[in-house]
Amino acid sequence: MSLIKSASTIGGSSVISQLIGAFTILFISYRYGMSAVGNYALMLGIIMIGAQVALYGSHFLLTKVHDDELETAIVFSFIQSWVVSALYIYLVRLIFDLPFWPTYILTASYSLMIVSENVLLRYKLFNTLSLQRISVTTVVFIAALCSWKDVYLYDVWAVFHLSLISFWLYKYVDFKKVKASNFYPTTQYKYIARHWQHLSRIGSAEVIANASLQLPTILINHWFSPLVAGYFAVVNRFCLSPVLIMGQSVRNYTFSKWSEDFRNKFFNIKEYRQVRALLFGLSVIVIVGIYFVYPWITERFLSEQWIQSISTSRMMLPYVFVMLAFVPLTVVELIFGSPTYFLRIQCEQLLIVVITFIILPLIYKDYALSLMMFSVLTAIRYLMIYININKRVLILKEQGFK
Repeated sequence: MSLIKSASTIGGSSVISQLIGAFTILFISYRYGMSAVGNYALMLGIIMIGAQVALYGSHFLLTKVHDDELETAIVFSFIQSWVVSALYIYLVRLIFDLPFWPTYILTASYSLMIVSENVLLRYKLFNTLSLQRISVTTVVFIAALCSWKDVYLYDVWAVFHLSLISFWLYKYVDFKKVKASNFYPTTQYKYIARHWQHLSRIGSAEVIANASLQLPTILINHWFSPLVAGYFAVVNRFCLSPVLIMGQSVRNYTFSKWSEDFRNKFFNIKEYRQVRALLFGLSVIVIVGIYFVYPWITERFLSEQWIQSISTSRMMLPYVFVMLAFVPLTVVELIFGSPTYFLRIQCEQLLIVVITFIILPLIYKDYALSLMMFSVLTAIRYLMIYININKRVLILKEQGFK
């Protein structure tokens, strides 16, 4: 399957998912208010960080391990999803007043969702992956529709989401091949030992990367208010999420394809250049759209509380550009590069979040200043990373990769 076709298959479904998600945010804002949107974004951010903490990069191994290790890898991810999620939510509830069971079930089921996605990527079932993603966002909207009060949203969402992911796993994971020996502590210990380099480096990097992505919403909710976090969440959904979806669509294809190339000791430099050009072109289009189209739509069709989010959307333009143009290309470092450097990339981004949304508000509490600093520093950092990735590609070329 070609780059454009594969990325378009995932990207097309992601656009549909985005539209459903956008309508869900719109529905929540009109039914419960913008503060409820901020609280929903807080819950989602905590869940997404928790899912990555639980898996700790083990889901990437599902596309890379040989067939004789696949069942052990799946069992390891399952155990991580349920056990680590419980510990994570216990610690989170010491800081945030969240209901334990819905948050725990959602964190574990989102971990399992990531497991399911990577199983589908391993077998290149891109159409099925697309359908799964659409179904996941549809479930959130149905949960919001069925919840007569915002406090019940998370209970309904948890039950629906876990049921849905259980269906996808049952349908596409061959549990008949799973043996009791896959659960033995000795088997799991040997698996961890074999892949410790990946788990300790790539796993840490993925957790930090996801934390860097989700923490701004959580910290804005903490420092300013759920209402301000609602504005940020709206821009994330309508401006940033489409960017992340497009980037992730390309990244999913390249990760699946280049992981196979890695096993065959091959790297397609021509395809890399095509991906780079595609991402840059999409980034320019998106920036123009956010600057001109988003305010036009908001001012003509939405309420005043949505109009207040326009300034946020413009302050985030440098951040949005690099998230699409440069960030998906970091998959090169993930597969072919140094795990230590990939970890360093994510640590530096987390440092930017700490500086702009923890240290700066302690000194001078101003939402616009924190957001603008975050956006500009991120853009500068990823420009430097982009330069280093191109150097990595040249090294691969010199080593004989074509």
